[in-house]
Amino acid sequence: MINISLLIISYLFMEFVAWSNHKYVMHGFLWSWHKDHHRKDHVNTLPENTEDKRFEKNDLFFLVYAIPAILLMIIGFSINYLPFVFISIGITLYGFTYFAIHDIIIHKRLNIMFLRNPKSEFIKAIIKAHTAHHWPKSKNDFNNFGLLVFPLRFLKM
Repeated sequence: MINISLLIISYLFMEFVAWSNHKYVMHGFLWSWHKDHHRKDHVNTLPENTEDKRFEKNDLFFLVYAIPAILLMIIGFSINYLPFVFISIGITLYGFTYFAIHDIIIHKRLNIMFLRNPKSEFIKAIIKAHTAHHWPKSKNDFNNFGLLVFPLRFLKM
């Protein structure tokens, strides 16, 4: 039970990690990696066809998150310490969620037909919040740095 709890806590904690890294690292000292992700922000269409190249420097952030998860998994199995393995699984599941929602559903970097028109109001709200980050109508819009946690007003739009 404790291992499943660690998995869930690590998954949820990754939203805070993603939010803080997006705000303070990606839009801070590693803007040079992240800016190509915002290169089409002057175009007023999202999510249709926003990406015209397969890889961005921004994709390097995958390694920033994957390497600690991989190390935790290797160490956990090597020393037979399952809490590390379950924390690693939580981080990995969040990474998969982020990739599926951000890169596939929002930015359509992979053409997966059944993910092109989400029906979920929650996913639609995530898309609206992310769109507001890329094309802010106000300073508050640009402050949407998270993925799964966003201002409730996007659920009501």
